[in-house]
Amino acid sequence: MAIPSQNRRCWNVLARALFVTTVFSFPSCLFSDENDNAAKTDSQFPHSRQFSKVLKTDVVISSQPLRQPIGNSLQSARFGITRNDFESIRKSIPEISIAVPIRTFNQRATYGEADLDLTVVGTTESLSKIENIPLVQGRFLKEDDLKKMNNVAVVSQAVAQQMFKGKNPIGRNIKLQKDYFLIVGVTKSNEPDLADKLSNSAKVFIPISTMQARFGDNVIKRKSGSFEMQTYELSEVRCVVKDKKQMSKTIETIERLLSKNHKTKDYSIDLSDT
Repeated sequence: MAIPSQNRRCWNVLARALFVTTVFSFPSCLFSDENDNAAKTDSQFPHSRQFSKVLKTDVVISSQPLRQPIGNSLQSARFGITRNDFESIRKSIPEISIAVPIRTFNQRATYGEADLDLTVVGTTESLSKIENIPLVQGRFLKEDDLKKMNNVAVVSQAVAQQMFKGKNPIGRNIKLQKDYFLIVGVTKSNEPDLADKLSNSAKVFIPISTMQARFGDNVIKRKSGSFEMQTYELSEVRCVVKDKKQMSKTIETIERLLSKNHKTKDYSIDLSDT
């Protein structure tokens, strides 16, 4: 029996819709933060969880520099938590619901004639889900920024006040080394305290995928008249544990996992003070 023309049109529209949905579905971000098992459950109810209201950091895994002899030449020291460590923690420890990667280094930023020494923080949008990062203007990092490795930045009030002297920083570009970053948001200063016991309130947050692509893993530091090259992939990983009663067990699991991949203990595992 022939299919009526009206029904054929309906089937054609449905087929085209299915084709578009299939072709333009994007893969997960390389730096996905949520545990795979938790993500599968939560995706069914995308608006059911208010992360910023109920979650906070429970465990902080930090990279620890190795001691190097002082000399007059450029020395290289590789240490700390790696991206593979992060992926293993995120995927293989079901007690952890969210793991957030963070990498920091100090850098001089410029805008026109103004310059400022600040701390560059590479991270993901999920940092704002587990840490108190109040925004004064604009927005924080988004998942799309990480996927596309966008040159966007969220600066602290200290940066906005010292570099822009009362001008609105949103939509302006600051220079870090040779790259320009578009400012999309401003946070209150001194929040949050991050890796390496940072006391510098002048911070700029950028996507961690962008940081890796633009700056690599090497940082050159000047110490006591000599130069030291440090090579580290991540400064720290911040974790949220589902069941607080399983905190000790979770820390033991993290320790076993990391000890298999590290010949020396170039990391620390601590309960968060927040």
